[in-house]
Amino acid sequence: MIAATETHMAEISKMAAAAYPAECCGLLAGIDNSDKEVRITRVVPSDNVSQTDTRDSFEVDPKVRFDLMRALEGTEERIVGHYHSHPDHPAEPSATDLSMVYEPELFWLIASVSKPATTDIKAFCASPDASFFVPVPIRIVKE
Repeated sequence: MIAATETHMAEISKMAAAAYPAECCGLLAGIDNSDKEVRITRVVPSDNVSQTDTRDSFEVDPKVRFDLMRALEGTEERIVGHYHSHPDHPAEPSATDLSMVYEPELFWLIASVSKPATTDIKAFCASPDASFFVPVPIRIVKE
């Protein structure tokens, strides 16, 4: 399960709407609350540096990832996942998303956005062999 604040969810929603009709993307930092829950502590936006059509693909800027990795050194936080938007499509993983699973342990937050606003945000994790996605509940916690 993922725990996130309303502020974190609103940040993702705002970035998804601002990037429309392109996909927005970024990283999620967090801590392990328990054996079954990860709490998001940071939403870190990235430019979408995909070399293909950014209306249906995303790539987090490697500099953003390395900067975050350095910032998290020596803390209990770690990179727990990433987020991206699906303009004019449901908040469900696509075949392209599945082909991009390089770290099955990371969570995927996907925001469905249609002009003018985000309509839904859902969380997923890849199966251990990265052959399919599994829905993950999101629990909204107090700030």
